Amino acid sequence: RNWGVSKIYEMEALEYHHALELFSRHAFKRNHPDVGYEKLSINVMKYAQGVPLALKVLGCFLYKREKEVWESAINKLQSILHPSILEVLKISYDGLDDKEKNIFLDVACFFQGEGVNLVVKFFNASGFYPEIGISVLVDKSLIVIDSYSKITMHDLLQKLGREIVRQESINPEKPQ
Repeated sequence: RNWGVSKIYEMEALEYHHALELFSRHAFKRNHPDVGYEKLSINVMKYAQGVPLALKVLGCFLYKREKEVWESAINKLQSILHPSILEVLKISYDGLDDKEKNIFLDVACFFQGEGVNLVVKFFNASGFYPEIGISVLVDKSLIVIDSYSKITMHDLLQKLGREIVRQESINPEKPQ
């Protein structure tokens, strides 16, 4: 499988028109929002705070989704009193299935910088269907496969993954 190489964007905030263009490239696969999505795009951008990683991750999450999903995501963002970039990025994590979430968390905690082939073997042995799971995480800009076939993720996403694991260990779900 050719995993491709993605660019990891830095944390410096972009000017409005550059932020809208970056978000639009990931949410609509063009440099501007689709007709009818302009106001929704502006609302999402407000919570991304011009941070390129957040714009890219949210754009990938919202790509090809119905307006109702956009509105739900915006409502969730608005419930964050003081928008934290980690909480903004968590919305994309929340949209993953359980196996994809497990792969994301394992990469954040154990496999950052490891070779993709080794990680795929590990996840195959664990029954996690890694080819599709890793592909989904790459498509959503949650992980990157670099030019050396190593799995990497932005420091903020690694921090998010580790925080999720920490919270789950403090408040484990009770069996039903």
